[in-house]
Amino acid sequence: MTTMSATPEPSKARTGALRHKPTASNASRAAMPTNRRLNRASTVDPLSDRATQALIRKVLLPQESGDKGRDSQTPIEELLPPLTSRNDVDLQLYAFLAIILREFVQSWYNKITPDESLVAEILHVIAHCTRALEQRLRKLDLESLLLHEIPEMLDKHITMYRSTHPESPIFQSTFVNGREAYHALWPLPLLSPVPISGDPITTSKQLRNEAAYRQLLVQAVLTVLLPTEDLENPCLTALVEQIFSELIIGNAIANKAVQPWLLFEAICIVERVLTDKRRESNGLKASGVKIHLGSPRSWSVQGFFVSIIQFALISMSAIRFAFNLIIMSSSLPPRGPVISDKKLAPEVSVVKGNTSRDTQSTPPKVPVLSFSAWGCLGNVIELQRRMPWLGGFLSLLQLGVIHGPGRVAGLDGVLDR
Repeated sequence: MTTMSATPEPSKARTGALRHKPTASNASRAAMPTNRRLNRASTVDPLSDRATQALIRKVLLPQESGDKGRDSQTPIEELLPPLTSRNDVDLQLYAFLAIILREFVQSWYNKITPDESLVAEILHVIAHCTRALEQRLRKLDLESLLLHEIPEMLDKHITMYRSTHPESPIFQSTFVNGREAYHALWPLPLLSPVPISGDPITTSKQLRNEAAYRQLLVQAVLTVLLPTEDLENPCLTALVEQIFSELIIGNAIANKAVQPWLLFEAICIVERVLTDKRRESNGLKASGVKIHLGSPRSWSVQGFFVSIIQFALISMSAIRFAFNLIIMSSSLPPRGPVISDKKLAPEVSVVKGNTSRDTQSTPPKVPVLSFSAWGCLGNVIELQRRMPWLGGFLSLLQLGVIHGPGRVAGLDGVLDR
């Protein structure tokens, strides 16, 4: 009796253990949904176009982002107004605007009302500004802007800075603040008054003047770019002005993009990329370079005559190229607009006011050799101080080529075209 009553107890314990003991297959099945979720989350790159489009639809198109049941969604470029003439550029600009509107507009506007028309109106005004700005940039004379006007300002800045911050010990012994002297010679409204270290009053005044200058600048640009019906809405115009002046120009550009640490980091990234490419190209040519360095060059009469023949061929090719360039320059269009006197004479009295206004707004054309970029380059390397004879010779050569006989490098000349 004791044996028969004791035998069923181990079987019950064994069967109970078999029922409640988790197997390896059950554990793997339970972990499979979690692994699938992790893999699905890791496949979405936050910098991909898919994530960018999702951000744009969530912020700028909330009614479209809520409809996820459809198999194919309407492209973003068909739902939003175009910002530029390229869809890939528009995608990045849409994402940038979506971040700004989400952080600085919807954060307080959604607490007032759930209306979504304000974001659409702001986007419409910004799109109108960007399209008008792109059209004006296409008509802009980029060569004069990049090689003449900007280098002229840079040359003036370098000259003013060197005159107010000389390295002479006599000047350093005098109690003259170079920063105040610079702003006295070249006063700028947005940088006045000169902030003094340790004085918060001058710093706050300078920041207020800078903010006011940004607002005036944006107001002038919007007045030129926006149509009359958009300017009649003062609330929307003021909001767009704050977005451009404070968030984009003041915060993104002035406080971040032009900071020394960010510029240094950008230069380091570019240098690192160029160095990696150079190392890859040098690694492919390493064997050939070693063989070339292993065999020293020996002088011979045959090699001397071969060098003379190569020099003669290169000279003939250069002369032929210059001759063909001179012949082809006559068929090229002129750089400056040519207006005949016969067409201008009957309209002088009618468009006299408009002509004077246009001549004041558009600077006159100058020859390529008269661009300020060459003088700015000489000022940067201090050519007049280090090699005054070379600077004088180049100036005399420039004057003879531009204003000398034939005016070869004059405006719309042979070399100027």
